[in-house]
Amino acid sequence: MWLFIDTSAFGIIRLGLISGERQNVKTYTGRSSGLLTLVQKRVGMARLQQVQGICVVAGPGSFSAVRGGVLAANLLARLLKKKLIGVYLEQTQNLKQLMAQIAQGQLAPTDFVAPVYISEPNITQPRIE
Repeated sequence: MWLFIDTSAFGIIRLGLISGERQNVKTYTGRSSGLLTLVQKRVGMARLQQVQGICVVAGPGSFSAVRGGVLAANLLARLLKKKLIGVYLEQTQNLKQLMAQIAQGQLAPTDFVAPVYISEPNITQPRIE
C-alpha cells in the first residue's frame, strides 16, 4: 500500500492509498499548503506507518500547487523513512496500472522528487496596481 499525493491542479488535492487491488483516492478542494493537515485527518499516523512508500505527482502543474505537494511528499518520506516515487500527471490516469508499475519495479524509488512546472514561476515580478 502506497500513499498517493497529487496537487498538480491549483486548489485541488487528490489524496489516498493505492495498492495492487485497491485505489482509494479522493479529491479535496484546498491549497497544497493544507496537505499535511489533510493527510493527518484522512489517513492518520497509524496508517502512514504501514505504507510502503509515497507516490507523488511531480507535475506538470502550477508553481505553488506542485511545489507544496512535492515538498510534503519529500518531507514525509524522509521523516517516516519510506520509499519515494515521483510520477508525471499523465501516468496517473490509470492508478491500477501505476501501482502495477511500482510493484514490478518499473518505477524506481528516489531520495528526492523535484517539481515540474507548467511554466517558469513569476514570483519576482512586481505587482501592477
